[in-house]
Amino acid sequence: MLKWDHKYELGHERIDSEHRIFLGLIVSFQEAATQGASKEKLVRILNEISKYAEFHFVSEENIMVDYSYPEREHHAQLHNTLLAQINDKLYLLKRDKIDSNEVFEFLFQWFALHTTIEDKKLVGHIGT
Repeated sequence: MLKWDHKYELGHERIDSEHRIFLGLIVSFQEAATQGASKEKLVRILNEISKYAEFHFVSEENIMVDYSYPEREHHAQLHNTLLAQINDKLYLLKRDKIDSNEVFEFLFQWFALHTTIEDKKLVGHIGT
């Protein structure tokens, strides 16, 4: 089962704290799917993930503005793309066009790649 790992820590208290919650929601989705939860339950969790992602991205983008992050526009565009992809997965899940494993794999791969590459660059900039 997926869990928080120190490799996801970036060294910025607020971002790391929000990432822990984000990953916790992804784990909740995985656990519910593994336990055979109803489609309605999975849709509710995925909707919560979408809403939390939106909050977290605004939070992160505010940090980018505060620190004059030079890649802010690119990073924000990645956030917008992810929100659209999550909402697309939500639509497909509601209509039984995608299974929960595909949704989980998408969420986890995105989380792992985005935090270890893009967010790491942001925290590196803040530290300079």
